[in-house]
Amino acid sequence: MYLDLAIDFAQEDVKGYAEIMVIVASADGTLVKEELAIIEALMGRCMMHPEMRVNIRNSLEKPPSLELVISKLNPVVLKIALRDAILVAAVDGEYDDSELKVIKTLAKAAGVRKKELSALFEWVKTGWEWHNESFQHLGLV
Repeated sequence: MYLDLAIDFAQEDVKGYAEIMVIVASADGTLVKEELAIIEALMGRCMMHPEMRVNIRNSLEKPPSLELVISKLNPVVLKIALRDAILVAAVDGEYDDSELKVIKTLAKAAGVRKKELSALFEWVKTGWEWHNESFQHLGLV
């Protein structure tokens, strides 16, 4: 995973960020291995403390309230969480309506307009295509 602004988040912001990833992944009522894998990768990218990771994993079955988590985070953290929430929602190959509802709520809270949100969805689509090209280069598909 790449490094970005998330590496400089305070630990409380990291916790809220990870909780948002859990909320998105569990929004459709089904957790798949791809969602769990990306959440683990994103927690690692944030340099999340191992004990905090255990707490986040434990919240997968009963995620916290989105509104409560959002209320504790600043706009920068919300914007990064929005971007990565789209990644989490896309990892299983489709966007569920319940995931999209969470994403739209995040976008509103972060002050992200519809045009910017559309650009983020396009960025994710392009990113997955770019990533999947590596399999072709390696002769794996």
